[in-house]
Amino acid sequence: MTSVYLITDFGIEDYYVGAMKGVIRTLCPKVNLIDISHGVRKFNIKHGAFVLWQAHRWVERGSIILGVVDPGVGTARDPIIVKAGPFTFVGPDNGLFWPVVQEMGEYEVFKIDIRGTGLAERRTGTFDGRDVFAPVSAMLACGKSPDDLGFKKRSMEVLDLWKVEEGDGYLRGEVLNVDSFGNVVTNVKWDMIDTEEIQVIAPHSWARAVKSTHYGGKGLLMVRGSTNLLELSLARGNASEFLGVDVGDRIELRWR
Repeated sequence: MTSVYLITDFGIEDYYVGAMKGVIRTLCPKVNLIDISHGVRKFNIKHGAFVLWQAHRWVERGSIILGVVDPGVGTARDPIIVKAGPFTFVGPDNGLFWPVVQEMGEYEVFKIDIRGTGLAERRTGTFDGRDVFAPVSAMLACGKSPDDLGFKKRSMEVLDLWKVEEGDGYLRGEVLNVDSFGNVVTNVKWDMIDTEEIQVIAPHSWARAVKSTHYGGKGLLMVRGSTNLLELSLARGNASEFLGVDVGDRIELRWR
């Protein structure tokens, strides 16, 4: 039985996620539906790409990943299917899938044939998650191939999560996520940190942080996060509020 994993910026207050799941189960009743997250920051493709990158290692092989973080809905951006490694991705061609696809190596991209799939008549243009991506995911889960549903493309939109400037005694990176505990997840790989103490310089503040193997220390901590990235944590506190930083902010780390 195929599973469809969903990631969106829809939240849970509105009917959007339920509508997508209803479409999928109507067209493919035996499919498993699993939520990765619906708490991606609104319109923030990079945040969605990072949350998906964090989660993909624990997604079962052979699954379909349906992603809708789509500020360009209704515009000329392509609806796509991507085959990469053990996964099939369905969603907008805006870079959302690229960090995971890049790790898979070889991939194939298909532009969804809206008319050929019979979806054009019901497409509103404002809710492709329900009108295009959900039914296409269901068709794939019930045995259709990407060739049945679209045309091959040569490339897809790319998105770089890992741009870090490295200099003599400093690193400049970016905040990719702030989790529900206020931990600040950066794009700095843990093996780039070779010091026990750093100065953290944020856009409107600075503080010293010490290396820790857990979240139970005192003050601002440098912690190796669960995906081997540098996290800044405040013991029983909120590091994001303490530093005044949020997703997308640049951050500098100095040790000299």
